[in-house]
Amino acid sequence: MFVQNPPSIPTLAVSGLLCFLRNTDLVIDWHNFGYSILALKLGASHPLVKVSALYEKLFAKAAAHHITVTNAMARVLRDDYGVTAQALHDRPASLYRPISSQEKAEFLARLPETAQYAQDLLPASKTPWRLIVSSTSWTADEDFSLLLEALSQYSAEATSEVHLPKIVAIITGKGPQKEYYLDQIRKLNQEKKLLNVVILTAWLTPEDYALLLASADLGVSLHTSSSGVDLPMKVVDMFGAGLPVIGWGKFEAWPELVKENVNGKGFESSQQLAEQLIDLFGKNDALLKQLKEGALKESENRWDDEWDKVGGQLFKLI
Repeated sequence: MFVQNPPSIPTLAVSGLLCFLRNTDLVIDWHNFGYSILALKLGASHPLVKVSALYEKLFAKAAAHHITVTNAMARVLRDDYGVTAQALHDRPASLYRPISSQEKAEFLARLPETAQYAQDLLPASKTPWRLIVSSTSWTADEDFSLLLEALSQYSAEATSEVHLPKIVAIITGKGPQKEYYLDQIRKLNQEKKLLNVVILTAWLTPEDYALLLASADLGVSLHTSSSGVDLPMKVVDMFGAGLPVIGWGKFEAWPELVKENVNGKGFESSQQLAEQLIDLFGKNDALLKQLKEGALKESENRWDDEWDKVGGQLFKLI
């Protein structure tokens, strides 16, 4: 029996009991820890969080095999849970792929959010703008204020540094904190702090989201990792589309996915994020091209290859 964690409660207990009764091997696919996600809402010291942590450690031992999305998570399972795990890194679905310049032009002209800026976003434009994309669930594990502050700083810099292009920033996704941040964006516009930046939100089909990633110049990840050892799937998708990424990198597992100055960069503050945008879109466009080449190289790594090395052998499929 193959189950994903989280959700932990009651999945691990139910699956563990069933496997015991049926004499079946249980395999847990660890994407994060349920207690660390619960701690985002209740706080790390809450009794339910502590009970949840003990629950996961207890029922982890019911499994015959463990798969994790990072080497760092496998280390935690070994050191803290007393079980052995194999890392199987997430890879993008076939939907996410690099696209041609013609496909990009057609998509930007078709998408309602970018249609009026389509010509400005193409390299052939006299003064080309830059397109950045960030997908978010608008929840507590993603501090969207970091991006707003960085874009405000970028806009102020672009006012005096005329070589800096304007930015169209598209934020995709739905979630509980969306209205709060939309209100913050409206205030920044009223205060004229986003004169050189256009921030748009969108809810797209999977196909259009994949095309948007492939059409962008830079992806931004605000995932802060509740456990410190999971990785944002959104970055995997961005790499699948050949899109270089800058993201919150202040957690242990980040270097397993993003190689500094090869396919992306990590930041640890809004100031650092602003500096990276100014640098990559300003005089250091050679580095942006280098990151793009690294992301295109990364896009060649696909799910089937990763699965065959770990899952295929574990389940004796190859």
